[in-house]
Amino acid sequence: MLDRAYGGSGGMGFGNSIDSILGNDILDADGCDGSKCEEIENLIPEYGWVAVQEALLNVLLDDKRRISDYEVAAQVFWGASLDGRDICINNVIALLCHRLPNEEGCSENNLAWSIVTKLKNVGYLSDYCPLQDEEVIQARILLGIV
Repeated sequence: MLDRAYGGSGGMGFGNSIDSILGNDILDADGCDGSKCEEIENLIPEYGWVAVQEALLNVLLDDKRRISDYEVAAQVFWGASLDGRDICINNVIALLCHRLPNEEGCSENNLAWSIVTKLKNVGYLSDYCPLQDEEVIQARILLGIV
């Protein structure tokens, strides 16, 4: 996991907070005032974006997570890209393309593609292919997801 690879950690309480949020399906239920994405974003002032990003990359690296966990991580990265936060661009792209399923009739996941185009500064209708981008390929190799 990235905690070991980068020597970082958000602390035991922090990791438990992310897991608790992702496991609380009431947050994304109809009629609920909050969302998992919002709750994770609320951790940024206390723990910092670097720690939250690392925790979310670890979520994306975890084969045992639910697709919905990967989708929440993607939603947080989408918000971070809109906010102009520093993002491990190639790692995020590699992991999102690896984890988010293609939508029916499409060659990619819409949220993943939106994030890719924002982070790589390419047009939404461009012919850019993240899986042919040498930097993304190198990230996939380093992350062990080839």
